[in-house]
Amino acid sequence: MPLFLRALPLSIGTLWHYVFLFPLVLAVSLPFLLLTIIPFAGLPVSWGVITFIGFAGYRCALAAHGHGNEPSFAKLVVSSLTMGVLVALCSLFFLAVSVAIGTGLGLLGLGENVSVSVGFDIPLLAGLSLVIYLVVNSLFYFAMAVPMTAAAHAATPKGRDSDPFFGFGSGLFSLITAWGLWMVAMVYFGFFDALGRAMAYGTYLAMGYLVGFEGDPPLALNLPFLALSVLFTLWGTCWFSATAVLAWDRRHARIQADKVVVETAPRVSADDLRALREARMPGRHDGV
Repeated sequence: MPLFLRALPLSIGTLWHYVFLFPLVLAVSLPFLLLTIIPFAGLPVSWGVITFIGFAGYRCALAAHGHGNEPSFAKLVVSSLTMGVLVALCSLFFLAVSVAIGTGLGLLGLGENVSVSVGFDIPLLAGLSLVIYLVVNSLFYFAMAVPMTAAAHAATPKGRDSDPFFGFGSGLFSLITAWGLWMVAMVYFGFFDALGRAMAYGTYLAMGYLVGFEGDPPLALNLPFLALSVLFTLWGTCWFSATAVLAWDRRHARIQADKVVVETAPRVSADDLRALREARMPGRHDGV
């Protein structure tokens, strides 16, 4: 059975942990978001905060799968910043490569602008560069799900730092499938629209409070459906995290099995090696 299907039951247990931990994680992450306004530090800090929030999902899935351990907040922060900087640098590299490909094709005179019905043209090469960047960057993020799970599991007071690329690419098909089905469901059932309306509603109220005008918001909220949208969004995160944990567990089990095979392999003693070497020496026969 594919990992993304095996992760469905685990995602329910993960969600049970996540709904209680997620508000605390957001409260801890808010002070770090203020650092994103600092030039040159905003991108790695942003990715660090995103990774820290992702670590919460991985640790909840680990706990639901029976691999829970005592976390170290300091190691979680350091690991999040480390992985965030790594992902940010790779993202910038992919962006540079994508722009270079589009620029190179433009210099070769390939590609024409695409006209749309609203009356303007879309630069084909710029759009191609954007598509290449989004695809490659997304694949890299999916491939890093298992290494991030390993880093989240190792973030304990006595845990050793894991290889930043441990299990890179493991479970890639299931991770892509889980994320893709989750996104399709978010669009099809209108959960994205409900979340967008809630954000617009909150922005309207905040601006009205700051500016001082009064009036009813231009849109109404369906609170039960909004609650369902939030719950489904959290569950989708847990499904992705549970799939990553199962991929990590499978990779970890294979490594442990290989170690057992190596340790239980029969070893030849020094006396046996000496006897074998003497038996192969020419001119030596019994009784001589």
